[in-house]
Amino acid sequence: MEMGELTEQVLRVAHYAMLLGLFGWTAFRFLKLRHLEWVSQGEGRAALTLVAICAPLFSMALMLVSIAAMMGAPIASLDWPMIEAMIIGTEMGMAFLIRLALLIVGLCALLASRAGRPTSLIAALCFAGALLTLSWSGHAAATEGGLGLFHRLNNGVHLLATSLWLGAICWFLMLMVKAHRQPDLIPALPLLRVMHGFAPLGVGLVAAAALTGVINAQLIFGLENSVAVLATPYGILLIAKVLLVGIMLAFGAHNASIGRRAVFDPRRETAEPNNALSRLRRSLAGELLLAGGVIGLVAVLGTMSPMMM
Repeated sequence: MEMGELTEQVLRVAHYAMLLGLFGWTAFRFLKLRHLEWVSQGEGRAALTLVAICAPLFSMALMLVSIAAMMGAPIASLDWPMIEAMIIGTEMGMAFLIRLALLIVGLCALLASRAGRPTSLIAALCFAGALLTLSWSGHAAATEGGLGLFHRLNNGVHLLATSLWLGAICWFLMLMVKAHRQPDLIPALPLLRVMHGFAPLGVGLVAAAALTGVINAQLIFGLENSVAVLATPYGILLIAKVLLVGIMLAFGAHNASIGRRAVFDPRRETAEPNNALSRLRRSLAGELLLAGGVIGLVAVLGTMSPMMM
């Protein structure tokens, strides 16, 4: 792999992770945590703002690197007419402009919320829109006509469900670490109850991600061609992704079991909620590491052909 290709892949993975994280974090905060007194309004805001600042910059850098790759020229040789033609004249370029605008508006909404204004919903919606624009690049963008629109929408649902699932993992991990370090600020048993209450939504998100993932596979290479595809580099990476997701599901089931026992077992000891938090911290950390691997694989798979030998 040449340096230019490596740079593009690194930027793609980072960009993908940022967009997933921005929507997942803000949306889960708004849906599940905003009414909890022991979750402060400024929880994680500094890191979130930093990511929101970096996301437009990475988006611009990735666009320039992608244009250079498509033109077969180094970035330094790109001139403005060439860049303008690729941005204005292609679906990928228009999606980039919309994404950039939404990321900037979302960042402004986050900064406004620091002044006490209720703009978290606006930020979440902007980041959702920015995430959806990823469907206008990669495999979904290669499908034409009405089927192409369906492919993009299906991929968008896949991204939103995955992002919200990732946001829940990040939030619960952070709150459990804080509950361990500052037990007076984050009560153990109420936190476990919130996590248990997330279970129905979590199952729905996993089901949506799985169903839309299967539909994506059908639209990209056709499930009837699975045997041939799985023998290619694309197929090998796809198998790795599915295995990592399967392990994540096992972690999720384990987490749900721990939370359910801690909340509903009347014979539990007084110290059990804290013991449950300790086990959940380790499990969620492992799940988040696996999610990072999945994001990396998905970002790379989006640039590969299923039939590439």
